[in-house]
Amino acid sequence: MNWRIFILAFLIIQANSIDTFAGPPVPFLDDDEPGLNIRFTGDPQTTESGCAQDGVRAGMGDSSGKNHNELLECDNWDFSPDQWGSLGFLSGAFTLVNSPFSDDGAWGCLGNVFDSGNRFQGSACGGAGVRAVTTMKKQPPASLMRGHAMDPDKDWVLRFDFKVEILVGDTYGSDKLFEIAAPDTGDIFQVFGAGDGNSSILNGAPHRYRVSHGPWLDRSESQPFGTIIDRPLEEGTMTVHYKSSSQTLDMWHDDELVLPDFQSLSGSYDVDFLQLGVGAISFENALFDNILLGVLAGDSPIPGDANGDGVIDVADLGIVGAHFNLSEVTFHQGDFNGDGTVDVADLGILGANWAAAQNLSVTSAQSGNDPTVLIPEPAGLLVLAVGPILLRRRRN
Repeated sequence: MNWRIFILAFLIIQANSIDTFAGPPVPFLDDDEPGLNIRFTGDPQTTESGCAQDGVRAGMGDSSGKNHNELLECDNWDFSPDQWGSLGFLSGAFTLVNSPFSDDGAWGCLGNVFDSGNRFQGSACGGAGVRAVTTMKKQPPASLMRGHAMDPDKDWVLRFDFKVEILVGDTYGSDKLFEIAAPDTGDIFQVFGAGDGNSSILNGAPHRYRVSHGPWLDRSESQPFGTIIDRPLEEGTMTVHYKSSSQTLDMWHDDELVLPDFQSLSGSYDVDFLQLGVGAISFENALFDNILLGVLAGDSPIPGDANGDGVIDVADLGIVGAHFNLSEVTFHQGDFNGDGTVDVADLGILGANWAAAQNLSVTSAQSGNDPTVLIPEPAGLLVLAVGPILLRRRRN
């Protein structure tokens, strides 16, 4: 191997050793596929009349055109899906709140309500949650409770941000985090509290959940009502990836795979229904943001995106390094130009697309948000800086 190419490959492999790998896959909102896109945007600091938690709210199928339980006299906030999806209902006395996940707010229920004399008036978050159905782009759903189902022959990805706070003195917690279902066969899976009676407080520890999934599991003391997630789920990003090749699901919390290769309760994967929160006796403070459901980004490959997560980063550099100079390889092993070999040409394609795609999800680009170009990681900068010099000298 030419010494310059050896150095370049070495730099790529070194980049692969840095703990900056992308984690779960990302959803892609395709014009020809159903999906769901709810951002919950507006100004959380607005002083507009009618935006208080006790403001007048829309009913189901309200003549105003607003969604169920939206504040009728508050036009500063947007709770409507953006092009894909439809809301069945919003529940709990929510408002738009500051979000740890975005600069433009989130759907939030602020919990206990007090009057001007600081006297307790009750909990506004009893059964706080969101129910939505999928649609084709700019198309209405069949009904408020039935959408246009995702194609089970294609990978799909659900992703949303959340935060749950247990109210002071609450010994129960939340009883449901989320569930998804198919139009005719019912639940695909459900994420409930792992404690007694579906409480999310398990052995005194809060934010503990279980997943009810298939094949239907024996209900025993060691594994009651499904698989218990071995970490608290208090805040972060949940991602569910349906893999059409194996007809199984992966569930991620942030960048950690917490439950791999599990099956549907109903045996179906054509999801059209999503519910976040909303339980029988749930009184927690709930926050949801950036709800997205679409096909797998890797099904519409971006040149340089070897792992199909919608981002070109050091994880893709690592894949190129691991397969450098190998033949009989695929796009997802680094052969971006389709010539059957991973070589400097493929590295050049990755480098050319790095700046435009670094930390920019396909979803953001598809939904028309302004791209935000971020500075690559130091290892990436080193490779991108040295790589063109080495390539140029090789050509000479």
